[in-house]
Amino acid sequence: MPSMYAIAHKRLYASFICALVLSLAACDARAAAPELRPCFSFHAFDHLHNYGRQAEAAAASGVTVIYATGLGSDGYTGLPSSEIWEAHRQDSRDYVSHARSLGIQAVLGYLCATSMVGLDTFDDHWSPELRDALHSSPALWRQQDSEGNVLSSWYGGEYHPACMNHPDWRTYQKYMVAAQIDTGHDGIFFDNPTVHPKGCFCPYCMKEFVSFLRAENVQPEEDSVEAMRRYAMDHPMYFKRFRCTIARNFLAVMREHARTLNPDVVVTANNSLNHRDVLFSQCHRYAYNLYEMSKAEDFVVIEDMSAQPRVLADGVTMECAPTYAQLHAIIHRVPLVAVTIAENDYHTPPNLVRLAMCEAAAHKTGYMLWSTWPEEQRGRMASMVRPCADWLRTNAALLNDAAPRRDVLVFLPFRHWVETEKCAVTGMAGALTAANLPYEVVSEERFDEELKKSTVLLLEGREVCNETERGQVEQFVAGGGRVVEAKGEDWLSPLKEAVGILSLKVQAPETVRAVVRDAGNHTVVFLYNLHVERLSSFEDRVTPAEQVIVEVLVPFKTVKSVTLSSADETVVSGPVAFSLMETESGVRVRCDVPKLYIGALLVIDKGEE
Repeated sequence: MPSMYAIAHKRLYASFICALVLSLAACDARAAAPELRPCFSFHAFDHLHNYGRQAEAAAASGVTVIYATGLGSDGYTGLPSSEIWEAHRQDSRDYVSHARSLGIQAVLGYLCATSMVGLDTFDDHWSPELRDALHSSPALWRQQDSEGNVLSSWYGGEYHPACMNHPDWRTYQKYMVAAQIDTGHDGIFFDNPTVHPKGCFCPYCMKEFVSFLRAENVQPEEDSVEAMRRYAMDHPMYFKRFRCTIARNFLAVMREHARTLNPDVVVTANNSLNHRDVLFSQCHRYAYNLYEMSKAEDFVVIEDMSAQPRVLADGVTMECAPTYAQLHAIIHRVPLVAVTIAENDYHTPPNLVRLAMCEAAAHKTGYMLWSTWPEEQRGRMASMVRPCADWLRTNAALLNDAAPRRDVLVFLPFRHWVETEKCAVTGMAGALTAANLPYEVVSEERFDEELKKSTVLLLEGREVCNETERGQVEQFVAGGGRVVEAKGEDWLSPLKEAVGILSLKVQAPETVRAVVRDAGNHTVVFLYNLHVERLSSFEDRVTPAEQVIVEVLVPFKTVKSVTLSSADETVVSGPVAFSLMETESGVRVRCDVPKLYIGALLVIDKGEE
């Protein structure tokens, strides 16, 4: 883009944004940035198909953060007439205010990062200021293939995929961000920040591709659009990596702009991961790269994972814990929020919701609900979900302040997504979770730092390490560390031998999971039972786990008490009997839990020494 164009672009954009800035300055003081820590916060989509504006149902369920449409529908279609637009803006303000009156702490507004609907009428109702700020037809904003042809949307119909690098699309999106913030929203949720599987090779992407290569110390002989398209096709590894920076850069620009309007605004996006096995493959297809996108997000949202924790009719166990462990390794320590579904049904029975909430909380992940139930189900669903939300919030400080117990460090070199669509660590994490063996996954970003704190390292194979990492592993072994490679079918046995004395032992049905966290004078064991079956959209069946025995090493010499806490109505919370065993590794506490329904906490308090 010529420099004079850029200058004019900025001046014209400032003219129409000025009114919004003045409006924001005149508003009452806004609340601080939303609380996003797991258990303290509870999230919900408030709209689905014919069920819209479900703030009441969300609030009744204990939700603190809702994802509202706001002006998102208007953004899809290029804006309605000025009279309707102003009416929608006022209506959006009123809804945000109503949600807050119900106790909702934060309301995020929806925007689609790439979709345009109805190109023929997209610009019919733009204001003169907006029209002056945009220098090309919306038809030219679309993503392009390697020959410069327009790409059709994967949704079909009237949908068209805009390029997140196109300057006019970014200007339009900034306008919509400002409109959402002006109507009271506390943040923006960007849906579908996707790059077409066959794109994007538009001139603006090719210009950014040149910059990407130069940052990699690669200098193409020629940097014309046609030459860069050829270069991208001839060097797919570079182009794959570049594609996965497009959404990140778009989100960074939108967040920077949003914070000029309200410094406490939060920005997140739909990071996809609809299936537990697509951590690497989704980078290749639609350029959903969580390692990159999370750099520009205040928290990460994983939408509609199909691995809703439960037991299937054939006895197979579904769970998300291994996915959470991998994600925490790559999202740069920002909060993680997930929503899970089963069988492509956005309605989830109440006990399965409670189970998903417990599983997420046990792994320092916030949960998101679809609070979009038919009217005849709303009261029942909210009344069953709310006790679990309140219980988790009561224990939020204890859970968030506690450090995860780790017998094994698992290395996830995320950079290998470029070379393969299958992430081997996904299966490794699944096996460790099922074995209730305390572990933590770490990426290359913090590998050396975390390796120095570990005694046992699990690798899919030493060959995944680069030269620097191999040296770090050699130093780790020289210092007494043990390395196990997850090769062959029975790598778990040698891993347990390498660990020696396990810090956690659980005698229970195979559907029981236990997660240990240590916090100063406390050790917390989060128990949850996956044996919940989905019968229909609103009915499920819980099979309690009986005679659960937990043995856990604690980092102190004396124990004052052990307390059981649960949101399950059939469980009596309070002190429980325990026994102590002196071992070479320290004090081991044994507790018996007669019956575990869905979720419970064992809190072990340090005694006087």
